[in-house]
Amino acid sequence: MTPISHRSAPIVILALCMSVLLNACSEPSSSQTQAELQAELAKYPWAKEHKNHPEWPMEIREEVYGDADTFSTPRLMFWNKYKYSETRTLWSSRLDGSDRRRIIPEKIFTQLEPAGLHPPARSPDNRYIAISGYLNNRATRQLYDTKEKKLITMSGGGGYPWFNWTLDSDNVIFYADGKHYNYNVSTATLTQRKIIYSEELFLLPGDKEFLAIKHDGFWIHTFNGEIVRKVNFGFPRAWEMKNHRISPDGKYLAFMTHARPKAHFHWVNIANPEIEHSEIGEGNGVIFSPEEDYQLEFVAKFSKERGKNGFYPSKRIIRTKNIVTAEQAEAIVKESGIWGLNTLGPIAITNLAAQGR
Repeated sequence: MTPISHRSAPIVILALCMSVLLNACSEPSSSQTQAELQAELAKYPWAKEHKNHPEWPMEIREEVYGDADTFSTPRLMFWNKYKYSETRTLWSSRLDGSDRRRIIPEKIFTQLEPAGLHPPARSPDNRYIAISGYLNNRATRQLYDTKEKKLITMSGGGGYPWFNWTLDSDNVIFYADGKHYNYNVSTATLTQRKIIYSEELFLLPGDKEFLAIKHDGFWIHTFNGEIVRKVNFGFPRAWEMKNHRISPDGKYLAFMTHARPKAHFHWVNIANPEIEHSEIGEGNGVIFSPEEDYQLEFVAKFSKERGKNGFYPSKRIIRTKNIVTAEQAEAIVKESGIWGLNTLGPIAITNLAAQGR
């Protein structure tokens, strides 16, 4: 070892001091790190869960009306709440689960208590969302304006609304207290319509016909309410059809029947309504794809082997199914777990204009 001369000793000592100072600056004490972590967790309770996803933003992304990138593809609208929030609100994402964004701030639903079983409906131009809920304990029908970020009261009244929008996004049609109404957005006027009696009501593409659900089939009405066609499936009344949905092109009707040994999920071609496609199950998490003849199913897929904790691990997947050929494909849902949002329970696919519909 080369001895240090008396001339170089001060230089070496100075270098050692500088090294210590630099290390102190670059490596905070454990108490400082813990304090910073606690501060981060207080602001973002999902911080630890995102440590493996540095590409995920910590701040919740907000949906901005008219943003070209957000609305460049069809969107999935769903109810959910971020981790530790006490209030559910509406969110949207791309169909693969990515680009999740909050549509309506939670504070809106502290004044309007949404009726959870009444599905909201978004206008084709994406600006308005029709919501059924309660204001000051009174049933009401509201619009949320995503551009102006405010609620608009259309009417009072309870019961299932079954909102339907016309293609021009200027009229929303709904039930309230056993009557049928049309609210015109541009003039803010409410008009009573000739009622179409239905357990669930769908305005078919083109704004020319309604499909009205009956206990064992459906009726087709003109826009003004006249009956065009009646379809009866001949189910026992006890089976009861539930949870109907219409494909974006108006080609298919899907629903479940229950009150039988096992619930079944069915697909029907509306133009030729013979039930040819059925499977055991309730159709939870299933929605029609914008692609013709396809459906999407958002589900949890469990491993066949137990994990270290004794439970069966699961992952969130999207199962794509061709209704005609029964061919299937699976893909892992993107951004599963961001802000504590895991489940994607689809309400509707919106922004279909991006798909050319």
